[in-house]
Amino acid sequence: MNKSEKIREHFRKFPGSSVAMVAAKFQASKPMTYKLRTQAKKEVEQWTTASAKPSRKFTPTASQIALAEKLGLKPEVYMERAHKAKVLQHEQARKLGFGFTPKEFVEVEINETVGADETINERAVDYGKFKDGAALMQGMKRLVADHAAIHDKTFADDQWEALEMILHKIGRIVNGNPDKVDSWVDIAGYATLVADRLQGNAR
Repeated sequence: MNKSEKIREHFRKFPGSSVAMVAAKFQASKPMTYKLRTQAKKEVEQWTTASAKPSRKFTPTASQIALAEKLGLKPEVYMERAHKAKVLQHEQARKLGFGFTPKEFVEVEINETVGADETINERAVDYGKFKDGAALMQGMKRLVADHAAIHDKTFADDQWEALEMILHKIGRIVNGNPDKVDSWVDIAGYATLVADRLQGNAR
């Protein structure tokens, strides 16, 4: 191997090596060594991509094919990334200690790639227009806060947070789809957390 090939081989084996140290070892200039490090990195990426095989076969739906085209991806690439994203999201939920997978972790197939418009439009169906919901929620929160201040009421952090979240969910129900089960379940969940803590079972 000539000097350039030796340097690329070194960076392929030891990608974290210092350019200055490698340049000194092989008696090469730093600019040349930087260039060869970049080449070695690209070679490793190409080999990794070429050798990567899907762990399972994915059959995209018509909507997934359309979304793949919008993202500029081949359907099979889109499906593989979507699967990996879900796996990572499930793993994150597990590490956070949830005994279930929260809906937020799986409602977008490619969490980092799908545009915000799709998510906003989907949520508007269940929760109504954000502007209208925000006005309702903030109005309720101000009313409760003002009433608490007038009567010099104080609350523990979890109580106040639960109250605000319950008002938020009520706003979603009133402004959007009242048959969205998640909103009702969430209200019960926040109230239960406070009640449990008051009974000596904080979680």
